[in-house]
Amino acid sequence: MDSEFNSRAYEHLFQSLPDLGQEAPPLGPQPLSWEHDTATSICLVAILSLTAAANLIFFMPRAVSAREGLNGTAGTALNGATAASGLMKGRVDTLALTGLRGFAALHVAVGHYASASPLHVDLIGGASMSFFYLLSGFVMTLGYAKDLLAVAGILLFAQDDSSNFRDFNKKRFWRNRFARLFPMYMLTNVAIFLVMHYLGDNAMEGMSSGKFDMNLVFTILGLNMWIYPLDAWLPQTQQIELPSNLVTWTVQTMAVFYLIFPSMLPWLKAVRRRKLTVHLLFWLQATTFMAIVCLGLFGIDNFNWAYWTARAWPLSRVPVFAMGCLAAVERLHGGGNFTPFCCRGDAQAGDYGRRATILGFSYILLLALAVGINQVPLTDRYWMSVREAMVRSSWEAFVPLLFIDLILALTHCGDSGILARACRSKPMEWMGEIAMSFYMIHFGLLMTVLMGTKIGYAEVPWWLLFSCFAGALLAGWLLTRFVEDPSRKCLRG
Repeated sequence: MDSEFNSRAYEHLFQSLPDLGQEAPPLGPQPLSWEHDTATSICLVAILSLTAAANLIFFMPRAVSAREGLNGTAGTALNGATAASGLMKGRVDTLALTGLRGFAALHVAVGHYASASPLHVDLIGGASMSFFYLLSGFVMTLGYAKDLLAVAGILLFAQDDSSNFRDFNKKRFWRNRFARLFPMYMLTNVAIFLVMHYLGDNAMEGMSSGKFDMNLVFTILGLNMWIYPLDAWLPQTQQIELPSNLVTWTVQTMAVFYLIFPSMLPWLKAVRRRKLTVHLLFWLQATTFMAIVCLGLFGIDNFNWAYWTARAWPLSRVPVFAMGCLAAVERLHGGGNFTPFCCRGDAQAGDYGRRATILGFSYILLLALAVGINQVPLTDRYWMSVREAMVRSSWEAFVPLLFIDLILALTHCGDSGILARACRSKPMEWMGEIAMSFYMIHFGLLMTVLMGTKIGYAEVPWWLLFSCFAGALLAGWLLTRFVEDPSRKCLRG
């Protein structure tokens, strides 16, 4: 097994190229120097600073004036009376979203396994990551809005009393989020660390390196992706890696969502034109995502750094989470769409079911188009890499708007429509329930098998891939049943 089989194994996510008999280029960012690359360094710092500021400026705590609060109360009460009545009688049906979460987890996992298969095909699994961010904001707002509803008495954020937000129990909220993710995060990272220690080629020699020690500390503290942009200036011997369990970078990225969510509640109340705001947030995240990617790809010739900074730096993904939060508020007020591609608020369940199916199949067609584009033969290796980089990045940056209408449609349609029935089926409900544990273990299990058998990542036979996939499903269920659920019940307040 290649001794470089660590976090840089993720190179297959954006370079699933056939073996051309050439030695692979050095992995990881080439270091910049403030002395020799002053202009480039200033550009990088500027775009990162602007990205962070643009992402967080929406969510800074703000005081709501009495007039604004009164107008908001009156407008909400008058325009949302019907929604309020329905809201107080029932709840938003999110059962189909559980199954959709299962489909998204399968897409990511199958994408990883397909890259290691004899086909060497990239299924653009990263495009489904924005769904998890949207769903996190959507479900979190639905769940924690109930307390505010009970205080307001009529409708979400219907009163201007700021004490409603002061009564929000931040410590309990953060403790519950911690209980949800941290036990599995630590368990899987410790397990993969031990695998690398005992099974990886030359792993024992690397245990004492400064690079490894630094990355281990960052993994324990959950800081890898927070400080990853600094990697552009670090030498090869001190690069910042992904966490030991590579796929748990998502936990670090999503941590910022939980940190700022309590501060977002007044902001969610203050937003009057939710549809416009969602579109602004969409273009904000898409623009900053592609700007970072293009700067890295064409400015410093380092797509690895640019791609991971754009997709995994926590401060760059806040708008997608906020889109999900606003979608939940819109849904609570009876809204059903953010684009012309979905139904109006007065549509029937059958209309939403058909539209959800159309949106779901549209996403599959977009993925097929991306895979097809990447399969067009090119003789120049550089342009092959550029093409795959731009396809993967643009698909990941521009699908959130499709997902947000899909989420809304599935919460309106009940069991109407092919996609809704598939998502609400028992197998997919089960898949959605184990999705987090399955996601966290599927790639680590494959790594373990490959390290133990000394099989190269691009040489995995089909029978072994299918065996690992089945093992990941079983491990995901066992971890959910005997680790995730018990630890969550024990730690939650």
